[in-house]
Amino acid sequence: MAGNGTSSTAIAGSDVSRHWYREIAPQNWWVLAFAGMGWMFDNYDSFVLSLTLPALSAAFALSKEQAGAIGSILAGGLIVGGITMGWVADRIGRVRALYLSIFVYSLFTCLTAFAPSANWVAALRFLGGLGMGGTWTSGAALVAETWGAKHRGKGGALMQMGLPLGSMLAVGVTAVVSNLMGGLNDGGWRVVYALGCLPALMLLPVMLRTPESPVWLANAASTAKRTSIANLFRGGNARGMLLAFSFIFFMQYIYWGVFTWTPTFLVTVKHLAFVRGLGFLMAQQLGSLTGFLVFAALTDRLGRRPTFIIYLLIGAIAVGFLVMQSDPSVLIATMYFTGFGIAGIFAGMGPFTAEMMANTSARGTAMGIAYNGGRIGGLIAPILIGALATSERGFAAGMATTIVAFILAIGVILICPETRGREIR
Repeated sequence: MAGNGTSSTAIAGSDVSRHWYREIAPQNWWVLAFAGMGWMFDNYDSFVLSLTLPALSAAFALSKEQAGAIGSILAGGLIVGGITMGWVADRIGRVRALYLSIFVYSLFTCLTAFAPSANWVAALRFLGGLGMGGTWTSGAALVAETWGAKHRGKGGALMQMGLPLGSMLAVGVTAVVSNLMGGLNDGGWRVVYALGCLPALMLLPVMLRTPESPVWLANAASTAKRTSIANLFRGGNARGMLLAFSFIFFMQYIYWGVFTWTPTFLVTVKHLAFVRGLGFLMAQQLGSLTGFLVFAALTDRLGRRPTFIIYLLIGAIAVGFLVMQSDPSVLIATMYFTGFGIAGIFAGMGPFTAEMMANTSARGTAMGIAYNGGRIGGLIAPILIGALATSERGFAAGMATTIVAFILAIGVILICPETRGREIR
């Protein structure tokens, strides 16, 4: 694979394991930095919604169903944006499509600070979601096509660490703004959104130093491999796309169901003060960060399927304890493991999705359909759980629906092929 940067020097097995990062070419680290930071700020923007839902509900007198609907509208924007920007990335390149996505979510997140009504919040969250969806599609394709098969799993996992880092950044910024302004209800939530303008400014110089995917450049230069939607249905790509879509659908249902409603669940069912609830959320994000690092260490050794199954089992057990337990000491450990298993598993989504469609010039479109089409699960979860949350028991039942999704996700991954080591073209 071009750009792998592998040395021909014989190295003992233990040294290869310990110093694998020396085999990565400098330009590949720039690719990872750009994609990872774009994804980190993307997740800041999306996670801010769950943290500000109580303040938005108070400001605009929203019911739980109405608040959940805003989350689902954002998920709708992610779906449309992810698929559309995948198509754009196949035509203008991964790097330019990635920066365009970052610019879009930065602009509309900032404008949310000036929203005069809940309808405006929903509309601006949808428009911001167009960029958020495109960020993963372009960035994951860029990393998968630049990092060689030997270390692709690590590169994808390191990029996906932007998910917990972005969420932790959102928790930290929200806590600071809340303390400085005496809470989020009196305009504090507007400050949190206003800060969303910064990523487009901060990442412009990084974009200018990031090289384009060698796979995309080769395909763009080849008349025989010009991008075509028909390529999505050749050489087993359709089956791979369907399996990836199904797996991601269930994982998105779990992620958006648990992470969107956990702050409110902690307040209304577990009766934790919101500031203390932020501490529990930070435990969740630390678990996510650990989960990503462990996934990076395992996936290129054990393979994609075994690593996914381990994480699914950990996540399902953690959600079971979250629903059934009220002891704070148990809950804080539970929050850690929900982050580890549920968010950590996304470390493998980029390499896995790219490898399931290993031979196509329309990979950006295919990954956009599989990953962002799978976000339909994330669209359903907030509304369904919000509709069930008419009582503490109903709220707990809504959260428990994610256990069913875990079981179905395990079923899908068991029929997927192992993709570790596949070359992509």
